[in-house]
Amino acid sequence: MAGSFDIFRRNQKIALAGLAIMAMIAFFVLPPFLQMDGAGVGSDAVVVSWKGGELRESGLQRAVQMRAVLNRFLLESAMVAGRDPSRVRLPPDSEQAVVMTEVLAREAAANGIVVTDAAINDFLAQWTANLVRKPQFDQIIGGLPMRVGQHDLFEALRSWLAARHMESLFRSGFGGGDPPGWRWDYFRRLEQAATVEVVPVVAESLAAEVAAPSEATLRAFFEAHKNDLPDARSAEPGFREPHRVKYEYLVAKRESFDTAAAATVTEEQIVEHYEKNKMSLYRAAAGKPDAEGAKEVEAPEKPTAGGSEPPRTESEKPSAPDGAAPQAPPVPKPDKGAAVRRSPFVSAAFRQPAAGETATSGTSPQAAPAGQPATQADAKPAAQPTEGEGGEPADDAPQFQPLAEVREEIRNRLARQEANKRIDAVFSAIANDVSRYAESYVLWQARGEGAGAAAPTPPDIDKIAAAQGLEAGRSQLVTADQAVAAGPLGGSFELMPDPSSRFGIRQQQWLDMMFAPGSLTRRPVTTRDVEGNRYISWKTEDQPEFTPTFQNARQEVERVWRLVEARGLARGKAEEIARQAEASRQTLAAVVAGKAGLEARQVGPFTWLTQGTVSLQSPPALSEPEGIEMPGEEFMQAVFALEPGAATVAFNEPRTVCYAVRLESLEPPLEKLRERFLEDADDQQRLAMVAQREATRATATWVEALENRQALTWHREPR
Repeated sequence: MAGSFDIFRRNQKIALAGLAIMAMIAFFVLPPFLQMDGAGVGSDAVVVSWKGGELRESGLQRAVQMRAVLNRFLLESAMVAGRDPSRVRLPPDSEQAVVMTEVLAREAAANGIVVTDAAINDFLAQWTANLVRKPQFDQIIGGLPMRVGQHDLFEALRSWLAARHMESLFRSGFGGGDPPGWRWDYFRRLEQAATVEVVPVVAESLAAEVAAPSEATLRAFFEAHKNDLPDARSAEPGFREPHRVKYEYLVAKRESFDTAAAATVTEEQIVEHYEKNKMSLYRAAAGKPDAEGAKEVEAPEKPTAGGSEPPRTESEKPSAPDGAAPQAPPVPKPDKGAAVRRSPFVSAAFRQPAAGETATSGTSPQAAPAGQPATQADAKPAAQPTEGEGGEPADDAPQFQPLAEVREEIRNRLARQEANKRIDAVFSAIANDVSRYAESYVLWQARGEGAGAAAPTPPDIDKIAAAQGLEAGRSQLVTADQAVAAGPLGGSFELMPDPSSRFGIRQQQWLDMMFAPGSLTRRPVTTRDVEGNRYISWKTEDQPEFTPTFQNARQEVERVWRLVEARGLARGKAEEIARQAEASRQTLAAVVAGKAGLEARQVGPFTWLTQGTVSLQSPPALSEPEGIEMPGEEFMQAVFALEPGAATVAFNEPRTVCYAVRLESLEPPLEKLRERFLEDADDQQRLAMVAQREATRATATWVEALENRQALTWHREPR
């Protein structure tokens, strides 16, 4: 009986031909069918659409690739022209940026903007400073990926230039970012201060008065916000659980370790440190010799027999009393924005000898008695000079601070060094213990947690703290914001070597080490805070962000829903208070007197905007007056639109509190503020910072309106 292999041998030619045909079908025919889903819709679905246009996955991918090719062309052209590639600004190449270029280009065409080939050539001439010739451009284009030709490249440039010109036309209305109509308003926001009386009405306190929602209402509310992270300053709710970690830590308090180390510092160590480091650390200030050196200097020569001191020329007269430092010429006050002029410095080694002096090998001869000429043999120094390197004169011998003056400074320095050594040793031992525990824990997990073996025991931080003079602490699962609010550990940092930075080091924040993606659990890290306290900490649990189920989040969903619904009640209550105050011309305190749960408070004076801590570098920020919980633009606009004595209402930024507000005063009044504005007309840097922020905000609003007008819709999240 013939086997199956015999059958194959007899028909092998037919079988191989059929196999080849099936392979061809699989290669050419199957892919389109494999791209079809169960509903018959291809995977090349529409990603983004707008009025009169759309992009599918393939079209968007090609557009992003073309943007990358365009950027490579622009970069290589700039490099051939000799430009620094690190300073070349290229168009962004994200999906969202590519789509916005298309939308803006269409808006430009609708407004009659046409980018001709001549305009593209003019742009390339400017881009390369007219230093790149056609053969070089052809060579660059020939080396581009995707075999892009000049036509495709010009079309990509045409769209980008049209979009850029459209945006430039919008921004030009700001006069370079500082439209005339805004300047006075900026100045008022920075310089005029308000004092107000407020009555806060908390929305959540009225949540119980809101009718209970239906289950369908809560589910719909949850579905609308389930993928949004909660933001304390946002009025929009979010039910997605943020990233949380749990950690343990030990802290070495600087003061306690320094005090303990200071008690062990000996006098011999202090003297040794002083002698070893006095040249670099304890030099006396110029013109102020130390006390020991002053004793070695002989007293001034006594007057002559005639009872009077010999007359001196102007060059011999002392410029300052004995023992006092010479008076330096006054440093002129610098002009605003000008560099500070330094007082001239003249080395004493190159001073001209006074009349009657003999310049001899760097020493000044002692004055001869009356009637005797001063000779080289009689010339003796007033004191034994200490020659410096290269035979410097005694006048240039370094002077040092007396040991008695710097003894405590040295003691503290040595104590700090010893304390750091002690902390380093303790933290190193703790890190080894934690690392061994982490390795044991990983092996235990690898064997199977339910295999019967007990989990390894973690280090007992309470025992370690008691034995080593540390303080121990543990956290619950907390977010990054909660960790910062919990104490100084959240704001601590470590100095890490970084050859790419200016000073070779950089600050690594504790938050980055604990909350960064991929950061390891049970890996000890050391940090320090601004007070000098040092920490060793490790993460014991890491909970990534996730979206909870409706059932698990239902209680929070209902609480937030009630809070949102209670905003209207809070506003109505605040409006009634403000209305009564205006009608009766009373203070808010008088209106709410005796009403439970309502209290008036005075706030201010405060400005709308507050200058940053570094006035010439930090842009102004919204003020945070004490007594107002997270005020926003709405609150500031309402306050500074009032006349003194008038009242209104305004929510805070997260819309959790509605304030009844009565303006008491604005200082300075408008007349004086206008005078100050004219006086400061030449110093507009602060206003320019505000203008830049407002122009950026206005541009974002314009782009958002453009997207709405064009009905721009993303059918998936842009990448």
